Amino acid sequence: MVVELRTKALMAGLLVVGLLAACGSETATQPPSGAVEIDPEPAMRQAVDQLLALESAAFSLDHLEGSTVLVPGVLMTKVSGVVSIPDRFSVTVEAESQFPKSYIEISIITIEDTAYMTDIFSGRWNQVSADALPFNLSGLGQTLAEIVDAVQRPRVVGEERLNGVDTLHIEGEIASQDLSGLVPGAGEGFPVGLELWLERDGLLRQVLIIGRVVPTDALNTVRQLTLDDINQPVEINPPSNPPG
Repeated sequence: MVVELRTKALMAGLLVVGLLAACGSETATQPPSGAVEIDPEPAMRQAVDQLLALESAAFSLDHLEGSTVLVPGVLMTKVSGVVSIPDRFSVTVEAESQFPKSYIEISIITIEDTAYMTDIFSGRWNQVSADALPFNLSGLGQTLAEIVDAVQRPRVVGEERLNGVDTLHIEGEIASQDLSGLVPGAGEGFPVGLELWLERDGLLRQVLIIGRVVPTDALNTVRQLTLDDINQPVEINPPSNPPG
């Protein structure tokens, strides 16, 4: 009887050890806590397709950290407005003059090959060459499609609710020169962190650009691009008091 009880106890002990080992093996093969096993490629391919088909949008490019040198002595902190593809956009540029220290606001309108820009000092509209503008946003959809397509090693880090919309949060890297269509004066060879927020169907909602893009950027520069009113009707006309 004693031998039988000892045998049963030994078998029960072995069973418990076996179960613990099995559980330990199963736990070891599970993804780390918080990991999201979602392939970003389908949403990113859809994002490229939708951006290439973009007709209009409201947008804002903000500097959360740092600024962009617009011209020597003038630092751009934000540009926002609307774009009607293929050949119209209306934006407001917010900047700071270093000498003397002051806030500057510049408005720009382009309609086909004609561009208008307000004078820094008087605020009056002047007609200028489109080639003289610090950026050209009329091809915003193409520009953003090329940026998304150039992202390296993308990975989904989570699903987030952004401004009431469910999105995939994707992280990756990009070379600074691949941002030249969006960031004036982008240099070459700087590694840049890029974060995208895409709807499930690929609709791009937000981009975070982390790191030096322009040679004059601080290392901790962070730019945030947001899109809104995507493909909603927008009307862009010449200024009400264009130059005579």
